[in-house]
Amino acid sequence: MRKYLTIIALVLVGFLTISLLGAYLITKQDHLAFGDSVAVITVHGTISMSADSGVLQEGRATPQKFKEAINQANRDGSVKAILIEINSPGGSVVASDEIARAIKESEKPVVAWLGEIATSGGYYIASAADYIVADKASITGSIGVISIFPEYSKLLEKIGLNFTVVKGGAFKDFSTGYRPMTEGEREMLEGLVQEIYVQFLDEVAINRNLSMDYVRSVADGKIYTGTKAMDLKLVDDVGGRDYAIKKAAELGEIEGAPNVVTYGKKAFLGEFLSKASANFGYGFGKALVEGREPLTLG
Repeated sequence: MRKYLTIIALVLVGFLTISLLGAYLITKQDHLAFGDSVAVITVHGTISMSADSGVLQEGRATPQKFKEAINQANRDGSVKAILIEINSPGGSVVASDEIARAIKESEKPVVAWLGEIATSGGYYIASAADYIVADKASITGSIGVISIFPEYSKLLEKIGLNFTVVKGGAFKDFSTGYRPMTEGEREMLEGLVQEIYVQFLDEVAINRNLSMDYVRSVADGKIYTGTKAMDLKLVDDVGGRDYAIKKAAELGEIEGAPNVVTYGKKAFLGEFLSKASANFGYGFGKALVEGREPLTLG
C-alpha cells in the first residue's frame, strides 16, 4: 500500500513540476518574436517608489520595474515602437515623474493606451507619450494634487489620552494628528500642494502642446471618459487596445501586422498563487498563465 502511495505522490509531483515549467515557458514566449515588433509595457496598480512587499499583495507600478522594461525594449532591435498600457489610479508624485521621464527619453516612439482607469499620476505618465489612445469608456483626468492628514484630537480628549511633545522646530509635529493644525501649518501645506500642482499643470501643458491657462481650465480634479478627454485635447484618439497597437506600429513604420511582445507582467509565483488559490480546479495550467482581472473604479 505504501508503495502505491509513493508512486502516486511522485506522479503528482512530476505533474506539478511539468505544469509549472510549461506555464513558465508560456510566459517567456511573450518575449520571443521574429520580425518587427511593438513592445507592450504595463503600468497597472498604484504608482509607487517601493515595490511589492509580498507575493500575495496587489501589484504596484514602480519606476525601477518600468525602466527595466523600457530599456529592454529600446535595446531590442526588433522592437520599432512601444505601447504603454495604463490601468492606474495614480500614486506617488516622484514615482510618476520618474516613469514619465523614462518615456520621454525613449529612443523609440511611444503610444499610451488608457484602459479602465488612468487618472492623476496615471494620466501624468500618459501625457509624456508621443500619442495617447483611450478606450471610449476609460476614466481619466483627475489632474490635481491632494494631501490628507487625519486629526483626532477630540477622540483623544474623549478617551482621556494626552501627549507630551518635545520638539526642535515649530513645524516639526504638524502632521501628528493629535491636535488641530495651526494657520501657519495649513499655509505651509497649501503652498507645497500648489507648487506641485503647478508642476503637474506645466508638464501636461508641455507634453500636450497646450497653453497653461487651458490646462488649468480642465485640471480641477474632474474625471472624464475617454471620449470627453479627446474633446478636451487630453488624448489624441479613442479606441481599444488593438487600435492602439496599430497606431504604435504606424509610428514605428512597421509594414503589415506587427509582432507583439509584453513586458511588466505580474511575477510568476504571485500569479500562480493568486490564481491557483482562487480556482485551483478550473484549468490548472490556465490558472497559471492568465492575467488578473483589471482594476475597478471605487
